[in-house]
Amino acid sequence: MFVYKEKHVKTKLISTQQANLLIYFAGWGTPASVVSHLALPDGYDLLICYDYRDLDFPAFDFSRYQTVRLVAWSMGVWVAENVLSEINLASATAINGTPFPKHDEWGIPRQIFNGTLQTLNAENRLKFERRMCGDKQLLNVYLALPEQRPLTEIHYELEVLNTAIEEKHIIPKRHWTNVIIGEKDRIFSAQNQLAFWQDKNVRITQIPKGEHYLWQHFSEWQQLWQS
Repeated sequence: MFVYKEKHVKTKLISTQQANLLIYFAGWGTPASVVSHLALPDGYDLLICYDYRDLDFPAFDFSRYQTVRLVAWSMGVWVAENVLSEINLASATAINGTPFPKHDEWGIPRQIFNGTLQTLNAENRLKFERRMCGDKQLLNVYLALPEQRPLTEIHYELEVLNTAIEEKHIIPKRHWTNVIIGEKDRIFSAQNQLAFWQDKNVRITQIPKGEHYLWQHFSEWQQLWQS
C-alpha cells in the first residue's frame, strides 16, 4: 500500500515587504509560472503554493499582514481546505474546483480519477493537458511555460493526493466568497461544480466556453475576487 509522509507543501514568496498578502494554491502537476503574467495589486506580496508531494504547510508568519486573500485552482481548493491555518481572509476564490475533488457528484468522478492515476504516462499526461486547455493553441502556450515539472514528480504527487483524499474525510470549514467556473471544463465538470457551490452563499461567475485552464482570461489578480 502506498504511504505518504507529510512534510511541506512547496512555497515561493514574492515579497517587497507589502502590508497585504495574496496566497495562491496551484492545481495538481502545474508549474508556478502559470500565474506569472498576473499583475499584483499595489500593496500586496504573493505566496505561491504548489507541489503537493508532501501535505503540510510550512511555518509562515501571517500576522504581519493587514489583509490576506486566497485564490485556489482545481486540486488547490482541496489542499487549501486541508493545510491552510485558520486565518481571517478578506476573500477566498475557488477556480474550477471544490473541496471534494474525487467525488461522483461534486468533483472528478472516482472512476476517472482512479484511471488517471493508474494509467499516467507521458502520452496520457499530454492527453490530460489537452483536455485541460481545450485547444492546441492554448496547450502550446501552457507547454511553453518555464519550470514544467517532470512526469515522475507529478505521478508521485497524484499518489499522495489520492491517498490523502481517501483518508481525510474533511468537512469544509472555510468560507469561500467567490467561485469561477469554466462552462466547458472537461476535468472538473461545470455541472459537478455547480452542484456543490449553488447553495453555499458564494458569488459564482461562469466563463462562457471556458476550459479547466482559465488563466488566459485574466491579466490581474484583482479580477479573481472582483469578477
